[in-house]
Amino acid sequence: MRAEDRDAAPRSTTVGFQVPAELDQLSMVHALAETALLVRGFALDEVTDLLLALDEVATALMLIATPNSQLDCAFTGADGALGARLRVLASEPAALDQNSFGWHVVATLTDALRAEYAEFDPAHDGYPTAVEFGWIRRLPGPTGS
Repeated sequence: MRAEDRDAAPRSTTVGFQVPAELDQLSMVHALAETALLVRGFALDEVTDLLLALDEVATALMLIATPNSQLDCAFTGADGALGARLRVLASEPAALDQNSFGWHVVATLTDALRAEYAEFDPAHDGYPTAVEFGWIRRLPGPTGS
């Protein structure tokens, strides 16, 4: 790849962390994600919407997590877009309620949303469950429109 092509290629950055999958850790998830979003240059109103979606997803996953498991969070940002992936080991298969009000809120605040379920993992004694959501920054329209 030529140097000028490499400079023009989209750049992405992924930031990730783990916390115990317990509700008392929501403030930690919130604080770490907020810092990552603000450092990436997202505006305060954008961060507020994204954190609301994150809080809903993290809470839902923590409520279905096996005891003593971890919530894995990863955020990937590039050129005004953000992707988030949160994972836990769930105590039951396909345990997320995708008809809940919280799920509807996340779907409204994001541009993409999906849940991913895996078969029982006997080595970890749970069902790997992930939620991914994405968001694309809206550019302001021309003045007067």
